[in-house]
Amino acid sequence: MALRELAATVLATGALLGGSLASAAASSAAEQPAPARAQLSCPYYSVCGQAANGSWFQYTTCNFTFQLPDLVGSGPLVNNQTPGTVAKFYDKNHKLLFTSKAYESRTVNWTPVWYVVAC
Repeated sequence: MALRELAATVLATGALLGGSLASAAASSAAEQPAPARAQLSCPYYSVCGQAANGSWFQYTTCNFTFQLPDLVGSGPLVNNQTPGTVAKFYDKNHKLLFTSKAYESRTVNWTPVWYVVAC
């Protein structure tokens, strides 16, 4: 009987310690700040972007080539124009790099992008 009680005590202590460790780990994880995710507010009818250096744009005018501000590094692209509207992005030589069909939200490397035609 003493052996059985000893085993029960060891198991109970282990369960308590395990629960305490799990609780401590969860508490520690909850205290760690989550990595910051890029957020970009982009009103309806607009195409917007922001680079890692903080430069950003927001355009709505169609059939016009906009020269982008000094965008360096990766950041969000949000095409919040009317559904199906395509924005086109070009390099410094006006070579098409990629397009974005509304609605789209993704991360882009902005460094090679110099121009945009919103729609």
